[in-house]
Amino acid sequence: MVKILNRLITTVPYTMLIVIISGSLGLTLAMGIAIIRIKKVMFLYPIANVYVSFFRSTPPLIHIFLVYYGLPLVLRKFGIDANEWSRTVHASLALVLFNGAHMSEFLRPAYLSVDRGQLDAADSIGMTGMMKFRRVILPQMLPIAWPNIENALIELVKDTSVLFVIGLFDIMGMAKMFIQNDYGVKKLEVYIAAGIVYWCITFLTERVFEFAEYRRNKKKRVPAGGGVL
Repeated sequence: MVKILNRLITTVPYTMLIVIISGSLGLTLAMGIAIIRIKKVMFLYPIANVYVSFFRSTPPLIHIFLVYYGLPLVLRKFGIDANEWSRTVHASLALVLFNGAHMSEFLRPAYLSVDRGQLDAADSIGMTGMMKFRRVILPQMLPIAWPNIENALIELVKDTSVLFVIGLFDIMGMAKMFIQNDYGVKKLEVYIAAGIVYWCITFLTERVFEFAEYRRNKKKRVPAGGGVL
């Protein structure tokens, strides 16, 4: 198991690269989808509803197959050859779509929790849309959405375990290769080793989020007398 762990650890940077790309782009997509659904943007609103419903109701394995096998067929109609794209691009795109749908449902209620009167007051003093979002909406949204965003990122780490189905050599892909090379011998040890690696990644992810939340709360302290939160 020590030998297997050492080999599996070498795939962690690649796995985390996919997580970071999918998580950051997924959050960006989620913000756009949440705004479309909150503002009920014409034509885009029903599309956004269908998108969220489908991707929240189906497993990520289905999304990977749809993107990897289906997207090239669709793009071919527009003269784009997606078969030349790397498997990393396909895997990241599938996880972005999956993660974006889930996180949009975390951001939407967080946005709606902001008192409408505060938004009207921001408009009355001439704040632009970006200023209003940065100074009024975001500081109140973040504490509400933060735990769910953390959970979504942890789930995203675990969702990468299905990427081996399209031949990616991430943590689980490397584990499968070990099993195949040894003709199925000592499968239990390999899976335990893979589980330990995922456990360590999620543990460290939780600590990073806790530290970030601590720093955020620390900045909210008033430096003047009393130290009131």
